[in-house]
Amino acid sequence: MLNVETAIIGAGPYGLSIAAHLAARGREFMIVGKPMESWRSFMPRDMILKSEPMASSLWDPALDYTLETYSRSALLPYEPCGGPLSLRQFLAYADWFQRCAVPEIRDCHVSGLRRGENGSFDLDLADGTAARARRVVIATGHAPFQRKPEVLARLPADLFSHTHHVTEPAAFRGRDVTIVGLGQSALETAALLAEAGASVRVIGRSRDVAWNDPPRPARSWLDRLREPAAGLGAGWRSYLFSEFAWAFRHLPADRRLTIVRNGWGPSGAWWLKDRVLGKIPLMTGARIEAAAEEGGKARLSVRGADGLREIVTDHVVAGTGFEVDFDRLSWIDPALRDAVVLRDKSPVLAADFQTSVPGLYATGMMGALTFGPSQRFMYGAKFAARTIAGSLGRSRAIAPDPGFSPARPAVAGQG
Repeated sequence: MLNVETAIIGAGPYGLSIAAHLAARGREFMIVGKPMESWRSFMPRDMILKSEPMASSLWDPALDYTLETYSRSALLPYEPCGGPLSLRQFLAYADWFQRCAVPEIRDCHVSGLRRGENGSFDLDLADGTAARARRVVIATGHAPFQRKPEVLARLPADLFSHTHHVTEPAAFRGRDVTIVGLGQSALETAALLAEAGASVRVIGRSRDVAWNDPPRPARSWLDRLREPAAGLGAGWRSYLFSEFAWAFRHLPADRRLTIVRNGWGPSGAWWLKDRVLGKIPLMTGARIEAAAEEGGKARLSVRGADGLREIVTDHVVAGTGFEVDFDRLSWIDPALRDAVVLRDKSPVLAADFQTSVPGLYATGMMGALTFGPSQRFMYGAKFAARTIAGSLGRSRAIAPDPGFSPARPAVAGQG
């Protein structure tokens, strides 16, 4: 059995950023997961990130490995705002970051996590390895928390999917597809499918689509003062939630819940607007009341402003986002899951992201109710990595297992 001080579960933006901070501190840790798996395996290759480049870096404490640094060194275009970032470029950057800042990753999944002896945690890895850690950080990202409307969930798997699984738009060429939702994932999936030759419609409850305003490349100092650039978008409200996540937890719990649920509603990126409007039918102010399989197709009963209508379609895609439900992490032993205090299905976290179980940390989307909406986005890893690494760095280290080679601090400029 491997004995490690800290185990990080998940190798996406949050897991890699936390690992980079621990490596820079010279702390022993093990990071387990397939690097950037959700981004690499569950997103269309031609996708463009909604976040601006300035908000799309992974985080090491010295800021040696930013997206800007990578882009300049690779002679790739970089604009902090207004220069849409392709998934291809982002993944190339993430690979570079990982090689430089977190060179050692155990590339497999965790199949089991339970309490061990003396307050430690025992992990079972899919490669057959067993490990014991004094602290565990759960950084598994959004993938386990796909939101699927109950009215659609009864459709057969060949007729219904979540945008998380629509990775090959060309596979829908010549088919009729109905997409549910008016957020970025729904709208971009609709554009990609239509451009690949599918017949697409979009259904959403809102009366209209909310489109983000395009960035203004040249702004006066007064405009920048009125609306400062921030990880969640321009404006003081976005700036406060982006840069002062530590203060969010001091708001009343009900207020925090309202902000996280409603503060950043579904919207489409400014660069996507021309690919959707006038090209894809948008049924706004409508909801699906019933769905059933009929003759190998999905029949939907849709209630809109003009009453009830029936739609028959080859496939339905839920672009309805993600919602945290800690109990969906089925690889966690039930006794350990039950020991974690929840609010609205999210772990209740201390100021250092620690759950009610000492030594067990949770981050990413699971931190949004405590630290605000930035934790639902990649930019939130900046605060989470610094805070969690600081907490772990203050704790007493355990003796490393002689057979385990811990991750080492990366040398600036490596890679």
